[in-house]
Formats: sequence, structure tokens, C-alpha cells
Amino acid sequence: MLGHHAAEDMAVGKISEDLQHHKIKLESKINSLRSSIRGSVDSNDFTEFLDSANAVASLVRLNKHFYMPQNVSSYYTGRQRQLEELKTTLGVLKSRERQHHQRRFVIHGLGGSGKTQFCCKFAQDNRESFWGIFWIDGSSYENAKHSYAEIGKVGGVESNENAAKNWLSSIQQPWLLLIDNADDPDVDVTQFFPGGEGGVILITTRNPTNRRHGTEGSGFFHFENLEVDEASDLLLAAAVFPRPWEIATREYARKAAQILGYLPLAVIHAGKAILERLCSLSEYPDYYQRTWDRIRRSRSRISSRGHENAHKSDMSVYSSYEMIYLGLESKDDFESKDALELLKVFSFFHWENIEFEFIKNAALNPRREQEDRRAKKRSEKPNKTHSVPKTWKKTFEGWATSVIEPLTRPGLVLPAVLRDEDDQPFYEYRLRGALSLLERLGMLTSHAENDSYWMHPLVHTWVRQRPETSTAEQALWCQAAATVLAQSIFFKPPDAYTLQDDYLKRQIYPHVENVRKFQAELNARFEENLSTRGWPWSMTWLTPRASFGRLQATQTAKFSLVYLNCGYWAKAEELQIQVKDFVFSRLGPESEPGIAIALLLSNVYAIQTRNNEARELQYQVLRYAKSFYGPKHPTTLHIMDTLGATCNMGTRLREANQLHQEVIDTLSTLEGIGPNHESTWTAVENLAKVKLRYLDTELAIDLQSQAYEGFLNLLGPKHPKTLVAQLDLADIVGFRGEDHLEPSLRTIEELVYHFTKKLGREHPLTLRSKLTMAKIKIALNMFEEAEELFREGLPAAERNLGANHLGTLTGHAWRGHSYWRQGRYSEAQSVFEDVMKKQNWERTKRADGEHSDRGEIYRYSVQ
Repeated sequence: MLGHHAAEDMAVGKISEDLQHHKIKLESKINSLRSSIRGSVDSNDFTEFLDSANAVASLVRLNKHFYMPQNVSSYYTGRQRQLEELKTTLGVLKSRERQHHQRRFVIHGLGGSGKTQFCCKFAQDNRESFWGIFWIDGSSYENAKHSYAEIGKVGGVESNENAAKNWLSSIQQPWLLLIDNADDPDVDVTQFFPGGEGGVILITTRNPTNRRHGTEGSGFFHFENLEVDEASDLLLAAAVFPRPWEIATREYARKAAQILGYLPLAVIHAGKAILERLCSLSEYPDYYQRTWDRIRRSRSRISSRGHENAHKSDMSVYSSYEMIYLGLESKDDFESKDALELLKVFSFFHWENIEFEFIKNAALNPRREQEDRRAKKRSEKPNKTHSVPKTWKKTFEGWATSVIEPLTRPGLVLPAVLRDEDDQPFYEYRLRGALSLLERLGMLTSHAENDSYWMHPLVHTWVRQRPETSTAEQALWCQAAATVLAQSIFFKPPDAYTLQDDYLKRQIYPHVENVRKFQAELNARFEENLSTRGWPWSMTWLTPRASFGRLQATQTAKFSLVYLNCGYWAKAEELQIQVKDFVFSRLGPESEPGIAIALLLSNVYAIQTRNNEARELQYQVLRYAKSFYGPKHPTTLHIMDTLGATCNMGTRLREANQLHQEVIDTLSTLEGIGPNHESTWTAVENLAKVKLRYLDTELAIDLQSQAYEGFLNLLGPKHPKTLVAQLDLADIVGFRGEDHLEPSLRTIEELVYHFTKKLGREHPLTLRSKLTMAKIKIALNMFEEAEELFREGLPAAERNLGANHLGTLTGHAWRGHSYWRQGRYSEAQSVFEDVMKKQNWERTKRADGEHSDRGEIYRYSVQ
């Protein structure tokens, strides 16, 4: 309220307008004189004269009116760069010159991001550049009218909006107007602008569409959060920690600020809690969690005065979010209801990078899968002796799509805006409208570069953990979030969506992680509620505690594919074991779904180089397949070929050779398949790897070349199987002789670029291609470049594959080989000794305790 501030600065009120004009002229002449002689005169007397003149001029102050909504905090910190930039952008130093248009600038961002404090700080720092500084409450038309009425009183005109605007428009002196909290998307902020060309206007808003009203420079600043050091400094200042701050103190402050998303208002409240000794700085993370637990569980007033203050302190941070939330709840239109449901779902995702594409796919994919299945069924030829053989992945996908209940059953928990049914089709514009509303309200921020949205961590926490939200409702929306994620990806994508599906599986990984984490937390709370006060039986199916059924199996299987696609083998294995146990208990192992899930799981074992476990399970699966399909069925032969590859990895070369040769011979003569088929070429490629182990390099190159050409003709140059076959061929040919090194390197460089772009820098295939590149570079004596690849690739391999994974160990072995080639023998010996430790090979060794790769590394060490 303007009436709460002093009417005017008394020191200024006694100075006539003429004296002020003289003061301005004096300042101008002093600055001109200083500029004209700077660098040419070195006179102490002249410097003293200028200082005295400036001192006299400073007694004549320009500012007469100063009204801001709040005082600048004594511990205000941060945003210094933006303060200086805004001063330059608005031409503050030229504020007394005639303007040709009204200057406006917008500060937008989340509630609590320090927008108002920033503007007050700017006004305070530049007070003497403006004759008058005023403020209006832009949260509603009524509040703005009331603020303008107060300005009218100051100007000695009628106490109403129009009179106040006309008065501001007629003022010749420079003035600054802050339009604060212009957040409501239904309020047209332009109606608050005085007319004319004069004045400077700052607008604070949560609504990003108001950015268009800025006229100077970029037109706006987007306030998200403070920099790490700015936030930690603000927290320590608010907690009145004595300076200088020690390193340990700063580290504790950084951890506390990180929890709060570096949001200024939340950081200040944390500092106050520490100042009031509600907790220590080091205890703040635990205190924050305890406070949330108390807020979540409490339904009555907190009796303890200390706890009541803590409750109010924390609640005040979220009050603006709560008002927006309640505003959406109170409205009865579709857009508000859709926005609220999306907000609840998003609160169980990861708070950043919520891509529009995967949200849309959650609505469209079930129908796409149905149409794809119908199209393929129509195209199938009748009376085939054998169906086309499937890879383990296709077998699994086919089973999952047909046997496990699809995620399209009536009553499934899903936001209304994402339903795509005959009586309620999905409309993209409706989804865009709901997201746009959340953005205008400041609850989401959009990122145009990848068409994604994010929530500030505090908003994310608040929406999910509001005190009014019961555990049952949380379970409901957590399940809705899981459903959206599961529907956003395919078991088997139609051809038109394959690349997009692979990309989205990588993008939704953090969201899957968050949903699973919250499911575990809800499960623990559910158990507690069940034991203490009971639970509504109708809600139990929404919780992780519910019996593992078809719906849970579907989502679990899809999430395992996300982990598999991202290279998180152990997590994929964990989920697939759950699905396998469910399928075996319901349908038995000698069934199509039982064979599919067991084969998928065995491949995950093999990917982790747990060859003994993989081989044992695959022999079981082969027995199941022979009994269920028959010994010459394509699926049985595919399992046999997979088993051969696992035997090769475990250096059981004779078994591997026999299995692959039998598969090739049988598939080549099988009706409907023949020698020129993807499955046949896969077996040929696997046989090439066995021949390479036998050191029959020429035959290995011949077989690998045949496989590569076969994939190239059948699948095209960009298919993953073609690219992997090309990588394997370049790896073998590169060491055939010096003449082949550089051509192989060029091929591998192209493949590294492709895998990095399509799969990411840390995907196993990318790491494998970089290892191959490093091997070639070592052979070409390009040791520095090879070392750079090792420095980047080995930590990534240890993170994603594990320190004892065969691929990781192989990478370290080649690093040791590089040292040996350079004559760095002690470093090479250290690497080899570490790699050769027995425990590193426990899961890959043969019954005799050895492994051919370990023997190869031993040969490097003794050279």
C-alpha cells in the first residue's frame, strides 16, 4: 500500500525546481570537463576541485517520490550482472534526456525467484536517476485501480486510475513504475500502462506471454534460480553466519540450497530457520525432509510453538503455488481440469525435460499398435510351414503385445486429455492448451529447442506432497504417471516409429526412475497405513503392494526395455525376473510367453558377460522350445544360434562352432527362409566371431563380409544390425595389415559419429565403437588421441557396465597395451596386473577357470 510509505523525501521537498535544474547543469558540465582533460592533466589540485564540485552537486538530489512494495533485504545478494545489464539497457545514465518512446522491461519467473526484490534493488541503486519511483499491484484489475488511486493522491489529482495515469503521462521529469505480480493470464497488463512516450516501466510476472511487452534490449529476464554460490551466500547471510565463511560451511550451504532448487525465497526461509535454531546448517537436509513428513501427515494445528513457526515458514514459500492450484480446482472448464491433471502427473516424473512428444505418444501409441497388428495380420500369407524366425526381441515383443493385457482397458488411470477412444478422441490442440495454461500461470517453463517442459523442484515437490493430498490420491496419480510412461513407448514399434521410439526410451529413463522411486515410497507408506488405521480396499490395486498382475507385468516389461535400451543391464534384469516369475507361475515355462521372457533375460545375462548363467538358462530355453515348437522351428533355431554366441563368449569354441553351423545349414534349406535371410546372416556373423577366436582370420573376414553385405541389401545402410556388422568388419580388417589401418579408421570414425548422435555418448555401442577406434589409433602410433578416448570412455564403461564387465576390462587391457607400445612399461604392468585379477573373470570363466581373453591379455603383459 502506498499509504504505508513516507509521502516524500523531506530533504528534497525543501529544494526548489530551479535549484534542481542548476544541479543538473552543474553535473553535466563537471562530466564534460572530466572527459575533456582525462589522461592529459595530472593535477592533485584539479582532482580535489572535481571531488568538491561533485560533493556540492550531490547535495542537490533529483528523487522526490520513492514508493516500492518492500524494502531491499540487508542480505540481498546475487543478480549483480543482471542489475548492471538492466541499467545499461534502460539507459539510466541518460534518464534525463528526452525519450521518444516508453521504455519497458519484463522480469518473469517462478514465485519466490526474487523478481520483486530484484526490481526494488534496481530502484534503490538508481534512485537518483528518477524524479519519481512508483509501484502498483498488478495481480488484478481491482488491486491495480486501488494502487493508482494512491498515486493520484501523491500527484494531487483525483484519487482514481485515469487521473493518476494522466498525471504520470504529463510529468516531464524521469519516472520509474513497477507493475508487480502481473501473473493472471486473464488480466491484460497493457491496461496498466500510462500513456505517452515518457517513463520507464518494470513488470514482474509468472506469465511468460507478458514478455512481449518489453521494448528495450532483449525485452525480458527469465529468473529461474540463483547460481550455486549466489544461493549459498544468500543462505549464509540470511542465517547471519559470521564471516569469513569456512569451506565446510559453504559446502553445507550449497547442499541446502540445492535441495531448495536455488530459489531465493526458499533459501531465505531456510536461513531464517537456521537463525532461529530450528536446525543447524549441517542438519538442514534432514530438517527439510522431516518438515515435509510433518506437513504430509498433519491434519490438525501443530501445538508446539517452535514447530508451528517452522510450519508457517515452510508453508509461506509455497503459498503462491497453492493459490494457483486452488484457482485451477475452482474452475469448471476443460482446460483448467486438464491442466490440473497434467500437473499432478508431472509431479511424479522427473522435474525437467518432460518432452511433448512422449506425452502425445502416450495417447496415440495404443491405437498405433492395434493398427500395426491388424495390418500385419492382413499381410500374412496362409499355409506356411514355418513362420519367419524372430529375434529374441521380436519374440518378446510379440508375446507382450498379444498375451499381457494392453494398456487400453476401460477405467485405466489416465488424464482425460490423453485418452484416445472412439467416443473421446485425442486432440493435440487440447493438450497444447492445457500446457500453455500451466506455463502462463508460471507452474511450467517451456524449452523450445526440444519442445519440452520443466517444473521447478519446489513446485514439483509441492504439487505432489500438498497436505490436502491423501496417500490414496498420491497412489492414483503415481499410477497415472506410470501409465503415461508405459503408453509412450512400444513393445514393438511400427516401422515408421522405430527411431523415434529408441530415442524416447532414452529420454524417459529419468522419469521411469522417479516413478519407480515414488512407487516404493508409497508402498512403504501404504504398509504403515494398513497396519495402523486400515486402507480403502478399493484403492489397493493402485499401489505397488497390489498383487503383480497383467497390468503391472505390462508396465514392468516396458520399463525393462527402457533400461535395456539405455544400457542399465542390472535394472533391466531386476524387472525381467519379476515378469518371468509371473509368466512361469501363470502359463509355465513351456509356453510362448515363458520362452520369450526367459530368452530375453538370458540375453541380459550375456550382455553383462555373465556367460555361465546365460548359457545355463539358454539350454533350458532350448529344451522348452524343442518341446513347444519342434527342433527345426525357426524360433528354436534362433535360440540355438543365441546359445552358440554365448558359448563363444565363454570360450566354449567347439560348442559354439557346432551350434552355429547347424543353424546355418538348417535355415538355408528351410522353406520360407533360405540362405539370404536376416536370421541366416546373423548366424553367419556369429560363426565369423568363432573363426576369429580360432585365429582363422581370412575365413572370419570372408564370413563377416558376407554377413555385412547380406544385412546391407536386406535392411539398408542405417539399420543397427548393418552398422554393427560394419563395425565388426572394420575391426577385423583393420589389423590385416598396415595398408588397411587408415581406411578402417575412417569407417570407424563415421560409425562413432553415428552412434554418438543416435544413441548418446555413453551407450554401450558408442563405447564399443570408440574402443575399436582407440585400437586402430594405437596401431597407427596415435597414442595421445587413443589416450583421450580411454580417458572419456573407461569411466563411462565403469559407470554403465561395471568395473568387472568384460568390455570394461578389455578397454583397460588396450590402455595397458598402448602404454607398452610407448615404452611406459611400469604403467603397462600396473594396468595388466589389475586387469588379470582372478575375481574380474569369475562370471565369464570356463569350468577350468580360464578365459581366452584373459590369456590374450597375459600375452600382452609378457611381451
